[in-house]
Amino acid sequence: MALMPKLDDRTPIPRWRMLMPAMVALAFLPVLLAPVPGFVDMPSHMARHHVLANITADPALSRMFAVHWQWIANLGADLPSVLLAPLLGSERATLVVGALLAPLTVMGLFQLSRAAHGRVSASAFVALPFAMHQAWMWGFLNYCMGIGLALLVAAWLYTRPRESGREQVILAVAALVVWTAHMASWVVLLILAAGNELGKLGSWREVWPAMRRNLVLLVPVVPLLLWRSEAAGHGSGPAYVDFVNTKIVVFASVLRGTDKLVDIGLLAALACVSGVALLWASGRRLERRLLVSGVLLAFAAVAAPTTILNAWGTDLRTAPIALLALVLAITPSARPERERLIVMAGIALFCVRVGTVTRDWVRHGHVLEQRLTLLGAVPRGGRVGYLWAAPDCGFPWRLVPDEKLGSYALTRRDVYVNTLFMVDNAKLMTVRDPLLAQRWSGGTQDVAPLCPQNRPDLAAMNVKIAGMRADGFDAVWVSGGIPVDLPPPPGFVVAKRAGGDTLFVRR
Repeated sequence: MALMPKLDDRTPIPRWRMLMPAMVALAFLPVLLAPVPGFVDMPSHMARHHVLANITADPALSRMFAVHWQWIANLGADLPSVLLAPLLGSERATLVVGALLAPLTVMGLFQLSRAAHGRVSASAFVALPFAMHQAWMWGFLNYCMGIGLALLVAAWLYTRPRESGREQVILAVAALVVWTAHMASWVVLLILAAGNELGKLGSWREVWPAMRRNLVLLVPVVPLLLWRSEAAGHGSGPAYVDFVNTKIVVFASVLRGTDKLVDIGLLAALACVSGVALLWASGRRLERRLLVSGVLLAFAAVAAPTTILNAWGTDLRTAPIALLALVLAITPSARPERERLIVMAGIALFCVRVGTVTRDWVRHGHVLEQRLTLLGAVPRGGRVGYLWAAPDCGFPWRLVPDEKLGSYALTRRDVYVNTLFMVDNAKLMTVRDPLLAQRWSGGTQDVAPLCPQNRPDLAAMNVKIAGMRADGFDAVWVSGGIPVDLPPPPGFVVAKRAGGDTLFVRR
């Protein structure tokens, strides 16, 4: 299966076939141009990749961490990053893998459109902004890798001509690859496969043959059961929070990440263009298999809890893929000039998305780059406490990596830092020191502001600094909405101030 579909003779825009590779190339820009990419979770992913790739050769890392390689459904970005680390270095390896995620999704949606419609439809161009959805902005790297792969596998399923033993083996391997990338992306693949069969079902007699064709997609159940049965715990159960409002926000914020008005305005414009494309569509207007897939995915996003098995954001990961499938379902127009107009509108929408994300990441990336100069004063191989004082109360629409920025201290200085998130039952590495693991893991860096006064809680920050000092931390990095002249705690001196941040080190 070629990764880049070709427009066949039936397309009304044969001279535009270079637009597809151009869109793939455009999807690289935010990561390539930003001095420090704006994925929220990327710093912590990068730190984990650094440990996994270098622990055997680095005494400082092996003293602080233990690695437990295992086959789990959360390795989509981890495996390629670790494999590339010896060639590129762990930081650059993670950046390369992160840069591939949106282009892979773009290729996947083009392939799926061609498989469903017989050619790449204009609706595929309208769906392009969903390649940079909210979960991508959060930096859910493993999940996003899995989604790109799931779209490619689904495209092959939609065009599979027969049910040979060889194809069943290929499909089983593909399902295992998608599951290994991320369990939620495997569930998306199962739903796309179900939509493929339900959309073309003619009678009840076809139900069993349809099930038989797709049974091999359930092969990952075997490693799933082994993984969960050997886990130390079973994680928390489903958690719903303010159900109705949460689900409204989940769908309204599928493009959340930069400026609220721009992101919501872009989603509204995308809905309008999709409406026009639907009015101009030929035939049934909606391709049944993609329509069923989109409806099932939307239902899954509504039914899914916010948190399950200690993993947050189950619903917000699924919602943009549901909308992507529903937009892809719009059939091509019978009139070439109308198809061209929809393609041009879709490209314009994607350029807006790429442009706003790139602009925001480049601007903020320069600020982050300045703050990261503090790391030159961080002692190697020690303990660094990172404290992030959120500058404002309320719901922050803009997604930035500031809260996890301290993880760069591990990547660049081989130190322990308290920003590493650990998902229960998916820990490829653990902290050797039980005190650090219990008292100073991911989340302890947060210092909430005083509300409604909307000012930093210096008392809470000083309590955490005192705890870090008592637990033998060599440095404390204070970031966020704090006074630039914050005095050092007892026994520490100001090593450097940059970009509004302050680094204290022991005397």
